[in-house]
Amino acid sequence: MSTSPGKDFGPIADDYVFFETHATEAEQDARAYTQQLAAAVPAHGPIRLLDFGCGSGSFTARLLEQLRWPPERLQLTLIEPVESVRRLALPRLTAFTTAAITDASSLPADAVGCFDVVFSNHVLYYVPDLKGQLARLIGALDRDGVFLTAIASRANALMAIWFEAFALIDREPPYHAAEDVEQALRELGVAFGKEAVGYELNFADTEENRLRILRFLLAEYLGQMPLRPLLDHFDRYQRDGRINIRTASEHFMVRPA
Repeated sequence: MSTSPGKDFGPIADDYVFFETHATEAEQDARAYTQQLAAAVPAHGPIRLLDFGCGSGSFTARLLEQLRWPPERLQLTLIEPVESVRRLALPRLTAFTTAAITDASSLPADAVGCFDVVFSNHVLYYVPDLKGQLARLIGALDRDGVFLTAIASRANALMAIWFEAFALIDREPPYHAAEDVEQALRELGVAFGKEAVGYELNFADTEENRLRILRFLLAEYLGQMPLRPLLDHFDRYQRDGRINIRTASEHFMVRPA
């Protein structure tokens, strides 16, 4: 049973960077997490943070810059299955803590009741056992801890591309959405809060740029799909030589206590 995030962004790294550069998603997500955590961490003592699916650490660094937690308080654990990517996160995040950073490819089996904050930013799309993974992440919290995650719903404009793309080859998307997270939390009997966080994707309208977003979204599946209808999908967002998509993701908060 996997306890690690389930997608390697290595083959589409450049396309992922293109998305990050042209979307306000990370900025808006970090701002929302900062507000959500403002009164949710201990006032004194260590802050034990688990980042599940940290990638290269770029988003984690953005978040910690906004949180401004004293480095002597932060104890940081990083989970990322792709070692080469995880190795990029370590030097990027050392300035935010005076403690040694713990890193691993998967969540240790004994990680129970030991974190004040667990967050997983746009990772749960890809885990193979969503309900089980959520149970383990929530179980890793101290009784006064908080779990935060962001994931797009089926109403998200980019998720619409997923569903359109896989319909072209008569398949359901092999990914989870916010609706699946909500259902899993309800089945676990966990109380949660939910908030929609808006963002914008804006880039020069060229066929190559449209392809960059399609590769980022569909990765190895894109080669199985007819390309023209997917490229044409962006026409509805075209204006003055640019593509402008305004959409939102869902943020979930769980506090076991």
